[in-house]
Amino acid sequence: MTPYAQMIAAQMRPEAQATFAYEYQRYAKDPTLATVLTIVLGIVGGESYYLGNYVRGILMSLAAISGIALIVTVPMWIVRCFTITGECENYNDYLAYSLAMRYWPQPTPFDNFTAATPGPPPPTAPPAPPQNARAQRVIGGLPMTVTR
Repeated sequence: MTPYAQMIAAQMRPEAQATFAYEYQRYAKDPTLATVLTIVLGIVGGESYYLGNYVRGILMSLAAISGIALIVTVPMWIVRCFTITGECENYNDYLAYSLAMRYWPQPTPFDNFTAATPGPPPPTAPPAPPQNARAQRVIGGLPMTVTR
């Protein structure tokens, strides 16, 4: 679990922590496996398929098959070998945020009228990716769609 996911899990209701941890482990991507896939199959976009970015994987595969791999995919592969762990951690942070929104206690209209103490505040958003990174709108393999 990333530190962000651990922080979210610690602030959840105790009965939701086990389900959150199970689903996080089920859908989280392993940075070590992503690195190995990048080194071994990076020229044809193997790690893109693993992270759910199928369009990028198909484009890299087509570039490798068509013969422009030396111009397009090899430089991308070299850079990707150094940046894949950060991208995998960003994916896992986004997954933790998405799952936390599912299991976080939602306020009801009657909360203003009761004397009970309110629940914990909702989790903070995951850290923003670097400005030069391309924003990925769709993350494949998530158990639900997330609206912002």
